[in-house]
Amino acid sequence: MPDQRTLRLLEAGLEAHRRGDLATAKAAFWRALAIAPSDPDALNLYGTTLLQSGEPDSALEFLQRAVNQRRNNPAYLGNLAHAYFALKRYDEAREAFRKAARLEPGALQFRLGIANSFALQGELTSAEQLLRKLAVRFSKSPLVWFNLGNVLRDTQRAEEAIASFREAIKLDPEQVDARNSLAQLMHKMMRFEDAEREYRECLRIAPDFMVARCNLASVVMDLGRFDEAAALCRDIIRAAPEQPLGHSFLGAVLSHQGRLLDALASTGIAAHLSPDDAKIAQTYAATLSDSGRFSESLPWFARALALNPQLNSTHQLLAHALLGHGCFAEGWEEYIYRPWPTVFLGEHPNIKLTNTLPQDSKARHIYVVGEQGLGDELFFLRFAPLLHAAGARISYCANPKIQSLLSRSSALDQVLDSLSPPPDASDIILVGDLPHAVSSSPATAFPSPVLEPSAPLARWPARIACFWPLPPPPLQLTPRRERIAEMQARLAAAGPGPYIGLTWRSGTPPREQRAVIWVLYKEVGIEGFTRALRETAGTFIAVQRKPQYGEVDLVANALGKPVHDFSALNEDLEGMLALLYLLDDYIGVSNTNTHLRASLGKSARVLVPSPPDWRWMMNHSKTSPWFPGFSIYRQSVQGDWQAALDQLRRDLGTR
Repeated sequence: MPDQRTLRLLEAGLEAHRRGDLATAKAAFWRALAIAPSDPDALNLYGTTLLQSGEPDSALEFLQRAVNQRRNNPAYLGNLAHAYFALKRYDEAREAFRKAARLEPGALQFRLGIANSFALQGELTSAEQLLRKLAVRFSKSPLVWFNLGNVLRDTQRAEEAIASFREAIKLDPEQVDARNSLAQLMHKMMRFEDAEREYRECLRIAPDFMVARCNLASVVMDLGRFDEAAALCRDIIRAAPEQPLGHSFLGAVLSHQGRLLDALASTGIAAHLSPDDAKIAQTYAATLSDSGRFSESLPWFARALALNPQLNSTHQLLAHALLGHGCFAEGWEEYIYRPWPTVFLGEHPNIKLTNTLPQDSKARHIYVVGEQGLGDELFFLRFAPLLHAAGARISYCANPKIQSLLSRSSALDQVLDSLSPPPDASDIILVGDLPHAVSSSPATAFPSPVLEPSAPLARWPARIACFWPLPPPPLQLTPRRERIAEMQARLAAAGPGPYIGLTWRSGTPPREQRAVIWVLYKEVGIEGFTRALRETAGTFIAVQRKPQYGEVDLVANALGKPVHDFSALNEDLEGMLALLYLLDDYIGVSNTNTHLRASLGKSARVLVPSPPDWRWMMNHSKTSPWFPGFSIYRQSVQGDWQAALDQLRRDLGTR
């Protein structure tokens, strides 16, 4: 029986604990232990307070001593189990929970602890079996349904998990953890509006639920509402400046807005607040690279891969960085991690793909399948002539919109418009893997250094081979003679030459993409664009894909001269190829027409946003090795087009 002083200290500690004052509670329990070092209540309370203060290593000793004195106390065993749990010693946690459950069979929390121990060890079947039994016995417990939902989610049974989370919420509408898990699952399933609604409901119930606030900012960003997402991130940072996700998400938003220097500051704060978070490290690495600080980005990429070698998004961002800085051999090694092969295999599980080819491809029949967008197909097909020259026979599965164009290419033996591999094909490969497969200087794997997560940043141990292998020229395409004649007549009716093609927007606006694989959206404001063109002599031809209603007239009014609308040719690429062959100049953001123009051996003036797609390089140069003869005008790293448009105006004036 403890003496009165010990009892008073324990009561004082408990009162402080009820107020949420852990520091005062911990001090009171420690003083009680100084008087009665073997008192089991003091040991248990002090150990529990250490555990709640984030000190599981220190807590374990005191909780073990308490249990040793009272082996049949289920509460003590439960606290000890939670300490093991915090230390990821799940076998010992499960055994302690089992002992507690035997002593108090009606206590649900101990059985949930057993199930969660199974789940965190990856024994999801055992966890599910136990949770389903508990769902029958404790059918009115929201915690059972919440934990079952988590296990179903982790076994990739999304609809069952959603039903389980909804049952938890029905039993307890203010169960914010279940709402947040439900929203995260919907978010992953790209049900963005549903996810946003649940995140907002979480915050209505618990305004300070920081995880839900971060998740809300993330889904609003995925919906393309960047200004709103930035405001949400800044609210998070004001409320919890030590929260790394707020800074990291703000950096991602600013990067989408082209404000790379501001993005770099935010992602840098996040990386230094949470250096052991692989996703935060990869975001910082990518922002460093996009900002032109390539050598500084590599150690952070190394760190991200050391922390989580299985994180494909790190490989994807690294590929973008390497290719964008001219390290092609290494970049193609990382490009195989892009998401498209996984998407393709999910849709066509019976097709066996390769991303490598034998050194001797003579007499092999290689079936190449298009991927990504039309421009990507045209871009990567520049590698097909290398295979053809080596003696391979190439069949190509093309988007129907470019099938007829490609059918006249001497590098392709057969062009198909549906996915039906020829029975005698030796290999089936996605077009985006051609560079990796045919590289004339095969790169060794791009190694990640062996780093402990807590180790300092190391130099990246890689051979950097800039602009090697040298890029092959674009695949040559030839327009039909009758279409050339048709376009000549249309241009003559429009006015005298020189004829100048214009496009000011490309890609799907962020609000409309509705995908987790972001497609680069490019747009230059009409006012600034037209100001750079006003003094240029010639006849302007709009080749903008799907211009908004009245937009071509808006461009014409801003220019003060007619603009002739040829935009419908974006659905007739034979006609577009002939038109692009005849145009004297082409000015605008990159799109499929840019690739067609390159295939004709023509030049163009390309307005490249920040951050740039890797094909336009990230070294701030005015040219790209992938597009010989093209002139590049770059948006600044803070999202400003003015300097680029001023340079365009000067260049047009001296044309």
